[in-house]
Amino acid sequence: MKIWAKTIVEEKITRDLLYEYEAITNEDEFINAMQEICGQMDIPTPVATYVNFNHFVLFNNTKFKQRDFVESVDFDVFDIEAVPEKKHN
Repeated sequence: MKIWAKTIVEEKITRDLLYEYEAITNEDEFINAMQEICGQMDIPTPVATYVNFNHFVLFNNTKFKQRDFVESVDFDVFDIEAVPEKKHN
């Protein structure tokens, strides 16, 4: 499966990354994926909570605002979205 991660400023994507992963089945795997994604995008890692993990599992998406980061960031929103794979027949 893939995750599309993007930073957004005033509704415009300023950075994005397509990240491949095996599966995220628990909160620790979610946090590890966030750390890897943020490292590759060269941005701070947000403080991820159970609510973020739950939104990702239930809705295939979660968003982090500036207040979710300990360090200051140059974007308004950090959006994480699971990209479903197309099934080939």
